[in-house]
Amino acid sequence: MKILVVGAGAVGQVYAKHLAMAHAVTFFVKPAHADSLAAGLALHRLNYLQHNSVLWKDYRVVTTVAEIAAQAWDQVWLCMSADALQSPLSREVLAAVGRATVVCLQPGPDSAALVRAALPDPAQLVQGLITFIAYQSPLPGRPGPAGMAYFHSRLAPGLFSGAPDRVDAVVQALRTGGMAARRVASLDEAAGGEGLLQPLVAALEVNGWRLHGFARTPAFRLGRAAALETLAILAADRGAKVLPMRLALLPLASRVLFFLAPKVLPLALEPYLEFHFSKVGVQTRQMLEGYIALGERHGLPVGRLRELRSALP
Repeated sequence: MKILVVGAGAVGQVYAKHLAMAHAVTFFVKPAHADSLAAGLALHRLNYLQHNSVLWKDYRVVTTVAEIAAQAWDQVWLCMSADALQSPLSREVLAAVGRATVVCLQPGPDSAALVRAALPDPAQLVQGLITFIAYQSPLPGRPGPAGMAYFHSRLAPGLFSGAPDRVDAVVQALRTGGMAARRVASLDEAAGGEGLLQPLVAALEVNGWRLHGFARTPAFRLGRAAALETLAILAADRGAKVLPMRLALLPLASRVLFFLAPKVLPLALEPYLEFHFSKVGVQTRQMLEGYIALGERHGLPVGRLRELRSALP
């Protein structure tokens, strides 16, 4: 298969490396990034006992929409933030990919609707849920190898939904490259994870990105209340299964989670969270605003969501 990966940041590099194990991969990037890609990509898969590092060069690069339109693609992976997806350039790319399967990885229903509306056939859309951690290494103020580091557990397969034949091709391409993935009936049911994460990330930012003692802070209590509002909104709007997420917000469960997470992951979690979510801060704010608008549409409480959004700069 011929696969186009739009964006060569952390997410794009990790997916592309695994897809390239059995398929021809091309990156689409802005011209300013083409030279750095030509030199190769250093990727470091983090494990508990030993890290696996490679310098990867087995890919092509295109920098114009005309180059995209001139080729026939089997799959197109959209590996940019949700706010970047709304740019005129993204719309031009979607108009140039023909009948390819388009994998939308951006969270929230608005992103999927935007992509679906831009395609000749809505069935071309496959929605995906990212279940790995990836970042530019080293993290600020921390030791680490230069390049892109990532951690992916086989216990957390990537989730994909859409037309079964298209989803199965996406899942098989990843599995062939050694990445766990599976098809689900609908990612709407899994939206509770999104609804839990975004308010808590916003609350952590309000807390100065400090995880130690976070579950006992006013910022966490605000984030927890906002997350409960979000879960109710997603259950009403998308049929999301939210009970496991509600259980995770119980005081004791939250304290255990924030105590154990930095100890069990093979990376510096607190610096990673600050680095990554500061970079995609516009996306976090847009998603909070989207939840507020959705809650108002359903006549559901959004007071704590509003308070949380107002607490962010």
